[in-house]
Amino acid sequence: MVPQDLEKILRKYDVSIDSSALQSVWEDEEQGRLLSEWAKTHSTSDTLLTKEELNLYLSLERNGRAQDLVESTELSTVQAFSDEEIKKAIEELRQSTEVINKQTEALRQQQDALSRLLSTSGKFGDARSGLEVRRLHKWESDRKALNTTVELLSQSLDYRLAELQQQTKSSSDGVTKLIDDMLHSDDKLLSSLQKLGWELDTEDPEETESVTKLRDICARLIKYTVECIRTKLDRVYLETLQTFPASGADDHAAKEDIEAQQEELEELYSEILPVAQMSVEQQWLEPSLKTLSFKNGSSLSRSAEALGYTLDCLDYLLDRTDLALNRVLTLKSHETAAAALLATAKHEVSTPVTSSTSHPHTTSSRPKSLITDTMMTPAPSRTAPPSNRRRSSFSTPYDAPLDHLSDSLALSLPSSSPTVHLRHTLHDRLQTLANITRTTQSTLEHTAAAHIADARIAIQLVRDSVLAESPFAEVHLVDPGIESSIGVLGQEVGKLSVRLDGVEREARVVGQGRNVRREEMVARWGGRG
Repeated sequence: MVPQDLEKILRKYDVSIDSSALQSVWEDEEQGRLLSEWAKTHSTSDTLLTKEELNLYLSLERNGRAQDLVESTELSTVQAFSDEEIKKAIEELRQSTEVINKQTEALRQQQDALSRLLSTSGKFGDARSGLEVRRLHKWESDRKALNTTVELLSQSLDYRLAELQQQTKSSSDGVTKLIDDMLHSDDKLLSSLQKLGWELDTEDPEETESVTKLRDICARLIKYTVECIRTKLDRVYLETLQTFPASGADDHAAKEDIEAQQEELEELYSEILPVAQMSVEQQWLEPSLKTLSFKNGSSLSRSAEALGYTLDCLDYLLDRTDLALNRVLTLKSHETAAAALLATAKHEVSTPVTSSTSHPHTTSSRPKSLITDTMMTPAPSRTAPPSNRRRSSFSTPYDAPLDHLSDSLALSLPSSSPTVHLRHTLHDRLQTLANITRTTQSTLEHTAAAHIADARIAIQLVRDSVLAESPFAEVHLVDPGIESSIGVLGQEVGKLSVRLDGVEREARVVGQGRNVRREEMVARWGGRG
C-alpha cells in the first residue's frame, strides 16, 4: 500500500491526519513497513465508519434508540449486509416492480381485447350462421353436379377402356406379322450370302505344293552353295599354308599371319550363309512367288469384295434385329402398363358411389367455438365428415399407427371426437407437469434457502465473536482445526450456491422452453387427418 491510497481511505472516512507526518513515517523503512501492515489490517469497512454511518449512529445515541435496538433485538440472529448487497436488493426490487407493472399492463390490454371480442362475437354470429346456410346449399348443388360429372366420366372411361383393349390386341397381331415378314426376308438374304460364299475361289492345292517344293529346292541350293564356298576357302587356306617356310628366322611373323588369316576365315564362315540365302532368294524364289501372286491377284480381289459385302449385310441384319428387339420390348412394357391401368380402372369403375346423409357440422356450434378458434389452432381431426367421392384404392390407412401411439401412451380414444379428447388429455398432463415442476422447484428453493441462511448466520456469529474478542490485528484461531473447518464450510456453501444457480436455470428452461419431442410427435401423428 502506498501513502496516496492510505490518504484516500482516511479522507473517505473523515479522519484528519497530517500528510507531512505520514510521509515522514512512510520514508522510514521500519516504520513504513509496520504502518503498511497496520493499514492493510485495520483500514477496512469492518473497523472504520463513514461520515454518514457515524452521524447516523450519533443521532441514534442522542435519541436513546441505540440502546433500545440493542435490547430489543438478538444481534446474533441479525444478518449483516453490505452496502453493495443492499443496493443490489433495491435494484432487484425495482426491476421486479417494473416487470409486474408491464405484466399488469399486458393483462389489462388482453382483458380489453377479450371484452371487445365478446362484444363483437354476438354481432357476427347471425351473419356467420346465414353464411354457413348458404354455403351448405352451395355445397349440396356442387355435390350433385360433381356426381353427374363423375357418371359421365365413368361412361367415357368405359369407352376408352374398350378402345384400349382393342388397340392392344390389334397391335400385338400386327407386330407378330411384321416380325415374321422381317425374319423371312433375313433368311433369304442369309441364303444368298451363303451361295456367294460357296462361289468364292479357294486356294489351289497344286500351287501350294509347287511353292513348298520351290522353297525346299531353294533351301538345298543355299546349303550346297555354302558348302562349296567353304570348300574353296579351305583349299585357298591350305595352299597359303604351303607357301610359308617350315622354319627360319621369320617363323614368328609367319605364325601371326596364319592366325590373322584364320580369324578372317572364321568371320567369312559366319557371313557365307546370309549372303548365299539372299542371293538364292533374289535370283530364284522371289521371281517365282511374284509370278504366282500376279496369277492369283484377280481372284483374291474379287473374294475380298465379296467378303466386304457379306460383312456389311451381316451388320445391317444385326442393327435391324437390335432395333426390332428394342421396339418389341417397348411394346411389351406398354402392354403391361396398359393391363395394370385397365385393372385399376375397372376396379374404380366397379366401386359404387356412396351417398351422403349427414351434414359436416351444425350451425349452432359455431358461435361457441369462435373464441377458441381465435386463440388456438387445433390439430386436424381424423373423424372427417364423409365426402361425396369415390373410394380410392391407393389410400393408406393411418388407424394402426394412431392405435399404437394411444396404446403406448395409455390412452383410450372414444369413437366420436377423438381430437377433443386428445386436446383435453394433453392440457391436463401439461398442467400436471407444470404443478410438479413448481412444487419441486419451490421445495428445493425453500430447502436451499434455509441451509444458506443458517450457514450465513453461523458465519456471521463466528466472525462477530472473533472480531469482538480480538484486538485490531490479523486474526488467527487458537485451534487450527476449527479454522480449517470454517474454510471447508465456506467451500461447501459456494458449491451449494453453484448448484442452486444451475437448478434455477434448468427450472427456467423447463418453464419457458418448448417440449420439442412432444411437438414432433403431435406434428407427425396429428397432421394425418
